[in-house]
Amino acid sequence: MSDKFNVLVAILNQLDQKKRVTVQSLKDDFEISERSVHRYVRTLKDAQFNIEYDREKQTYTFAQGYTLSRPDISMEETLALGLSKRLLGSFGPGLENILDGIEKKLGQKQTLASKNVVFSPEELPAKVGGFLIQINKAALNFQRIEILYRALSSNDETIRKVDPYYYFFRDGFWHLRGYCHLRDEPRTFALDRILYLKVLDEYFVPSGISPAEELGEAFGVIIDGEPIEVKLVVDREMKPYILRKKWHRSQETKELKDGRLEVVFNVNGTEGIKPWVYGFLPHVEVVAPPELREELLADLEGAIRMNASAKK
Repeated sequence: MSDKFNVLVAILNQLDQKKRVTVQSLKDDFEISERSVHRYVRTLKDAQFNIEYDREKQTYTFAQGYTLSRPDISMEETLALGLSKRLLGSFGPGLENILDGIEKKLGQKQTLASKNVVFSPEELPAKVGGFLIQINKAALNFQRIEILYRALSSNDETIRKVDPYYYFFRDGFWHLRGYCHLRDEPRTFALDRILYLKVLDEYFVPSGISPAEELGEAFGVIIDGEPIEVKLVVDREMKPYILRKKWHRSQETKELKDGRLEVVFNVNGTEGIKPWVYGFLPHVEVVAPPELREELLADLEGAIRMNASAKK
């Protein structure tokens, strides 16, 4: 059995049936190497399956109480599944079919959320949905990928080998974070800018990078950049819009005597936060850093010139 996904499923079934599962039995059953056995088990553990090794019985096993058998789920859990299906269904027919399959396995005839709940997410392009499946498989197996990438800023196309660390969804688009061998450093790639993707028969050592830590310092999709403090002052009219949510985990606010609001962020560089700041013009003043204020003034002057000439 050469298909890795089928091997993983078969291993899970053996564990769920409480069969004796050893390195030697897996080698014999699937005609794979000992190294592959350890890689498959590690992949399943990384996918959050509770697999342990019973030293006394010398077999792999599910942790006590863990099973793949159909659970009894509550109304709240049913609602959560229904909301997930409504929200994620637009990510493509592949994911929608998977969610349908989960419903059938759970024995739920109708887990859809109430018709009073309305989601209007943008539909995920079929190409991006296919890339997500390939990237997920590669990341779980620590396999390198090759992509043909068209940069958004220059439109240049380059072939790159990438070690896929993780993927994330922000600002309406899916992104891949990984080590780029062409640039010899971690980079972020927008999946809709990938023209071609192939999972290679090459493996890499896990990076140890924490997605939560990396994304926590980013504002938007810009992860790389030197840490910098951004201080803003917002007019009273816009204050309720700023305070309605926490835009970044570093966000600190202070009400000023004149009724305006001071907002401080600590982020990696200014590129990620610039579009957010510009979205609140003309009700925001950039106090720091000076370079962000200078960029804002230059962009405003450019916009004035462009619109003035268009009017003529």
